[in-house]
Amino acid sequence: MIIFEETPFDEVKLFRFDGLTDNRGSKIRYYSADEFSASKIDFVPQEEILYEIPLANTLFGIHFQDEPKPQQKMIRLIAGCGIDYAIDLRPESPTYRKWFSTELSAQNKMQILIPRGFGHLFRSTADNTIMIFQIDCPFDKTLSRIVSYRDPIINLDIKDMNFILAPKDEAAPYL
Repeated sequence: MIIFEETPFDEVKLFRFDGLTDNRGSKIRYYSADEFSASKIDFVPQEEILYEIPLANTLFGIHFQDEPKPQQKMIRLIAGCGIDYAIDLRPESPTYRKWFSTELSAQNKMQILIPRGFGHLFRSTADNTIMIFQIDCPFDKTLSRIVSYRDPIINLDIKDMNFILAPKDEAAPYL
């Protein structure tokens, strides 16, 4: 059974599945097409990526894939913890440039579904964080876009703390 938590965006889903624990250990279902369909979540993973993030304060993003192949992303952590951000980058949306952040961790077992048209940023807050990242549309380098996390128009509540960044994130443009 899916357990939802509220977000400021109807399209952004924050949830976890009920697990089962007994004398053998625990079991958690991270994906169920039937339960997603019953909950009116239109997400079928096409690719799954594992990120091993050795150091806290590593920052990825703001990343998204543009039309005509926008992506939805489902993110969860199986080790460590971090802060995940969903940023509305749909110019026609009444919530354009608004954002939501939440803690994901191996302990809280929360997952976030970032919908099409939203940017995604992740910052690790613990060493040895491991992220499972699923997308519903294969990655297309020609449609991959990045926006600076420093963009004053988006105004993320994130302090510049000598992040570990890829050169492409360091040089990312503002909107």
